[in-house]
This record gives sequence, structure tokens and C-alpha cells, in this order.
Amino acid sequence: MTKLPMIRTTERREFKRCPQRWWWAWREGLRPKGQISDALWFGIGIHLALAHYYAPGRKRRKDMVDLWDDYCDRDPLSRLILTSKEELGLEDEYVQAKLLGRAMLLGYMVHYRGDKDWDVVSTEEPFQVNILDEDGEPCAIFCSTFDGVYWDKADKSYKLMEHKTAKAISTGHLPMDDQGGAYWAVATSVLRDKGIISGRESIKGINYNFLLKRLPDDRPRNADGQYLNKDGSVSKQQPKPLFERHFVRRTPKQQQVQLQRIATEVEAMNEFRYRNLALYKNPTRDCAWDCQFKQMCELHDSGADWKEFKSAVYNREDPYKEHRKSAQE
Repeated sequence: MTKLPMIRTTERREFKRCPQRWWWAWREGLRPKGQISDALWFGIGIHLALAHYYAPGRKRRKDMVDLWDDYCDRDPLSRLILTSKEELGLEDEYVQAKLLGRAMLLGYMVHYRGDKDWDVVSTEEPFQVNILDEDGEPCAIFCSTFDGVYWDKADKSYKLMEHKTAKAISTGHLPMDDQGGAYWAVATSVLRDKGIISGRESIKGINYNFLLKRLPDDRPRNADGQYLNKDGSVSKQQPKPLFERHFVRRTPKQQQVQLQRIATEVEAMNEFRYRNLALYKNPTRDCAWDCQFKQMCELHDSGADWKEFKSAVYNREDPYKEHRKSAQE
């Protein structure tokens, strides 16, 4: 019996971005030696803090800021995070990560006041679920983690929470967001199987929870909350909200399309896995900043000794390690 391949959310995104990049990262398990990027490190820490904050039930753990401080203090680097002030007519700036994260989390608690209508049932919930092909046969194991699941007292429904830290908040793409859509497509069956929701309950949709990576504006404000100039007049440059939520509901048809899409991607991956199709690259101008294999890729194209570079710069790791571990617990 052929062992089913595992597939993760980030893997799907990287495969569609560039098959060669996917192969190096997910088939060979190449990871750069040394520290992860500042942006990734920052996002992981904020997610850990929010998972701690949303303890099961309605009580919130306000010491999540202490957890954030500990997370930062354990890191040997002095991390800097790029923040945007474009809407204020100012240049982007780098901010010390610990200071920025602390300000964001404190502001978040004040802004949402504990989300009194949220009865949290689960946070950082790992899952594995079989994806079926067009013949109804399992073709892959989709594995990932839900940021959170909660019961919303306001409309009496279960929802997924999906945390996002961003330099700029955009929501226009969310109705077709592939990551959240995949989570929603499997959430009801997964959570029923785990006993987290009953067999009669279902997940209504996804609540995208954005935290803007920017320090709060320290200018004075008037009674309407508008920021003021030094002369007391209302400024033409009003900052965008630091926090924003956007709820997306999906239909049963969208669920079916999403699951078919994953199965189709697995079929395409298998063409490369079994060497039925030669790997190709998808070079774009974004490679300069969004690809950890840029230098090796250039050597690979030029015919230079890219394999020596690979041995010197990358380690091999199991990209599914955490999900293999959770499956055994």
C-alpha cells in the first residue's frame, strides 16, 4: 500500500509560487542554517501570545505580554521589524521588535476588551485529514493547525479565528483566500471527529483578526477621535486602524471547490514526485526578497557548483515533523 504524502498550507502556497522552490523546501527539506527571518520570528511570537491569551472559556490571560517579553528575551538577536507610515506621508521605519510587539498586544487588549462574546473552545489545534481524489480515494493527508475555535454568543455560532500580523491590512482577497478556505473546508468534520463540537454543530465561517505592525500614533486627538496638528486643527493624515476584523462565510459549493483544488494540487505535485514531469522554475522580481533559495537558484542556472553551496548554507529537516509528532500523541 502506497503511503499517502502529507501536505501543508505553506507547502501549497510555495508549490504554486515555484515548483523548484517547493522541491527544495518540501521534498529535500532544505532550511537555511542559523536564525529564521525577523518577520517570521515576529509572527510566530504574536501567535503564541494570542494563543495564551485566548484560554478555553471566557477568561483571558492578560499576562500574554509577559509571555511575549520572555519570547523576545530568549532570542539572541536584536530584531527589527519594518513598519509602514505611508498613509501619514512618512517613510517606512524599523522598530525594535520587543517594543513593537508589546505595544500591539497591549493595544489589542484595550481595543477588544476581552471579547466577552467569545467562548473559546480550542486554540492552536493541530489536525490531519485525508483529502480524496475524484474517485473518492485518499490521495494525501492535509495537516495544519487552527489558530482558534470559539462559540460566538452574539449570533450563537461556532467560528474559526485566523490571526494575521501585517505591515498593511488588506481584505479584498479574503473571500477567495486559499489558506482560510482550506481550513474552513475541513474544520467541521475535523472538529466533530475530535469531539470539540457535536455532530449537529458546524463552523459558520472564519474571523480574520488583523494586527497592524505599527506603533500607536502619539498625536493628540479631539472628541471625535481625530488626530490633530500642533495648532489644534484636524490633520489631513489620519492613520489607518491598528486592528481590524473581517468575517468570511463560505458556502457548501465553495467547500467542495476548495477540497477539489487541494486534490488537484496533490495530483500536480505527484507528477514531479514520480518524475513524470521535469521541475521548472517561476522566476519573478519578487525572488529577490521572498525566496530563501535565490542565490542557490542563480548558481543552479549558471552551471556553477550549486551543490557545494547547498551543503554549506542549508540543513535538511523534516518539514512535517511537528505533525508527525502530534499524530503519535
